[in-house]
Amino acid sequence: MCALNRELLKNADEQLARQHVLNQFGDPIKIARQLWFDAMKERMMSQRIITGVSVVMAVCSIAVVGIAWMLMRESQGVNQKMLAQLAVIADRPQADSTVVKSLQRTNEAIVRELKVLAESQKPSQQSAGMGSGFGSSIGGGEGGFGAMAKPAEPSNINQQILKQLEQLNKKSTSQGGSTSEAMNKISFQLMQDNKGKKPAVGFFGTLTKIGTDAFSLNATSNKYGTLDFGKLPWGRYDLSLQSPWNETSRISRFAVIPGRNYVQGIFCPVAAPEEVPVQFQVDWSEKQKSDDLVFICDFRTTYQARGGVTIYEFSSSRKAGDVFWQNDQNDTNSHPREPRGIYLISGNNQVSRCPVDEAGKFIDIDPDTLDEKPSINMFEGDSYQQPVIYLISKQDLKNLSQLNSLKMFDVIDKDRARVFTYNPLNQLQRFGINSGDGLGGFGGSLGRKNKLAFVPSTKILVPFKKKDTSADSANLFDVISRQKMIDGIQLPELLSYSVTKDQPNVWKIKIPDLKLKAIPEGAGFGSFER
Repeated sequence: MCALNRELLKNADEQLARQHVLNQFGDPIKIARQLWFDAMKERMMSQRIITGVSVVMAVCSIAVVGIAWMLMRESQGVNQKMLAQLAVIADRPQADSTVVKSLQRTNEAIVRELKVLAESQKPSQQSAGMGSGFGSSIGGGEGGFGAMAKPAEPSNINQQILKQLEQLNKKSTSQGGSTSEAMNKISFQLMQDNKGKKPAVGFFGTLTKIGTDAFSLNATSNKYGTLDFGKLPWGRYDLSLQSPWNETSRISRFAVIPGRNYVQGIFCPVAAPEEVPVQFQVDWSEKQKSDDLVFICDFRTTYQARGGVTIYEFSSSRKAGDVFWQNDQNDTNSHPREPRGIYLISGNNQVSRCPVDEAGKFIDIDPDTLDEKPSINMFEGDSYQQPVIYLISKQDLKNLSQLNSLKMFDVIDKDRARVFTYNPLNQLQRFGINSGDGLGGFGGSLGRKNKLAFVPSTKILVPFKKKDTSADSANLFDVISRQKMIDGIQLPELLSYSVTKDQPNVWKIKIPDLKLKAIPEGAGFGSFER
């Protein structure tokens, strides 16, 4: 201001005076800015250095995280390879117990190595290592670079484990060489039972090895009809087959010889069985006929479950080539839920289904409620076997549930020479007589000295005897009712029928004449009398 005042005394023009002062002393604003910059220069450089260091540390941190992530991915890949090899070893069937023990020891060694790997790769250890590295780097020491080198250790461990795994696998391979040579390819060629012999596609098979080293494998036939189970140990096997519509077949105890592949052709049904009308015809003489009698034809099989519970099953079979296929008609998934396998036949050859409860046991029936028809639909099949026929009067249908408690019948044999005790609920006795049960002939001079061999046959039983019958009646029901020592007769053979679409299906039941003099003396029991 002093310089400006002096210039104003010399020159009255203020602008010119100001310009002379600036030219002489310089711009005070620029000078002040320069002085401020000189004063703040050291502090600004310090801030720039700090910012640069922070950027470098951020880049280093990102690099460390990237390296750790790559190492973790590499470790996961190695672990997956080792687990895949373990799965292959575990799923491989073995026939030699020595080889199995060797593989178990191999698996245990691999598991121990995997545990060591898991311990070395805990997230807490990785985060602690990276944290110490960052702290050392920010502090300006050399610890940061040392910490970044640590994540490489799991990779080294993985490589070591892979080498050990390869060595163990080589050892296992050398020990299992003999077993590998004993493995045989087992396959089946399924074909339709027709002229074209087309492949049977979609059939399910279960192969089961028999013995102490038992196991089971499942397979489904492909578009070529091949049911391939791969290479398996030699020995004895069972094969169970199931069609897409639930028919089943079984090949039992076939042998696979060491060093030889096993290939077998199997014929299969072309399509599911169809329902076809079936007529029943009772073949009896004029003097035996009676409209008051009813035949209960029971085609079911039985077996005893735990607790003494009787299980009823009904199935038919048909032949495809040389293979029998079973059709389980109790399967509610394939067939409607309705009584099957037991039918009521009247004297005029009318047929109706016999109602039973959910367990398959008899229930009381009102004769007026029967839905009698000339025929009834049955599934196609080559073999329907009929083990038991109950002969009763129509009025006894109201007491049919009492038949559930009656298990023993005295039956005269087909030669009319012996009387034996028969239990229709026994699985072995239902279709024949088994000498192993100790059933022997008795009556008169025959005594109990001869046992009866297994004879598949049908029995006609009279569970409800009639007290008052005409002495002249030759009807089988009346003849057996008059005899206290017998409750039924054995037919010469087991009645067996077939159902086909190509011809009429008439199932005949021939009722024999039973002469009084053919009945041996003895004691009978097991029937109701009214």
